[in-house]
Amino acid sequence: MARRPLFFCLLLFFLLAAAVSPASAVTEIHEEHIKTFSLNAPDGLSFTGMEIYDLPPNSNNTFLFNSYGKTYTLKVNSTKSWGWWTYDLSLQNPNGTIETKQLETLAPLATDWDLHVQYYFLSGDSVFDLDVYTALMPLSATLGTNNPTTSEILQFSGISGSSTAYFDMVLYATTDEEFEEQAKNALGLQLSHAVGEIFTWTWKAVLSFVGLIPYVGDDLVTAILIASYIIDEVFFYFNLFFIEYIEATILTLEFFIFSYAIINNRRRQPVNIVRAVVEYHVKAWTFIIGITLMAINLVLSIIVAVASAVNGLKPT
Repeated sequence: MARRPLFFCLLLFFLLAAAVSPASAVTEIHEEHIKTFSLNAPDGLSFTGMEIYDLPPNSNNTFLFNSYGKTYTLKVNSTKSWGWWTYDLSLQNPNGTIETKQLETLAPLATDWDLHVQYYFLSGDSVFDLDVYTALMPLSATLGTNNPTTSEILQFSGISGSSTAYFDMVLYATTDEEFEEQAKNALGLQLSHAVGEIFTWTWKAVLSFVGLIPYVGDDLVTAILIASYIIDEVFFYFNLFFIEYIEATILTLEFFIFSYAIINNRRRQPVNIVRAVVEYHVKAWTFIIGITLMAINLVLSIIVAVASAVNGLKPT
């Protein structure tokens, strides 16, 4: 009985995905393990958000945001001393004026940090690092919040940057209509992007947590990863055959079912052929549903395993 609410939650989430995904197709540009970059927005789009991941302490970073001829230069320098993290931010505006901010927090266990500029889209990474959220007009910055400022957001035709350390990066490019929704803080655009990101974020958080469980953490992570590969393959082919190419899949399936029914029916009696066709349909769909349920059960098993591990760690 305990599995039914989980199943209906998953079903509701997939229905939500189907309902909101067509509303937006935000373009993402990814770069990994880089120190410098210089990119222009794709045709018909503009950059409206930037995320820099896995920056180490004591790194110096400079980013230039070209807002269609007006350049904003953002510098973010980080230092770590005895567990205290300090961030010095400065912004040079197109008219030459300079704004500065300083943030400080105690996080002795944190090993790296992320920078979010004009944070809007629901994405995420490790729950064990620090996050700096900033906006440019005017310069504003906070630590560890998803809605840090009321600053006006801007559209950029190009963004470039450099750092003293390697980092990963994501740039978000939107249409004018999507930018207007972002400027209004519309929920629909966030949800449409979140559907594609939330499972990745949750998965990373689960693996990070499970790996910290004493004695069995590494083995449990390995078991979960093996299960994830199976789940990924099942849903990949399910999406490929029954969502993207549903017509070709049905026609192919029907061809083989009818051909097999006719070949196996030597007397070619219509009643026997119809009976065989129905029987083969039932077997085919039973197999497909069985594989899908197996993947769902694996997901539920992972949830139950992690929940049991959490309960086992609670003090009695």
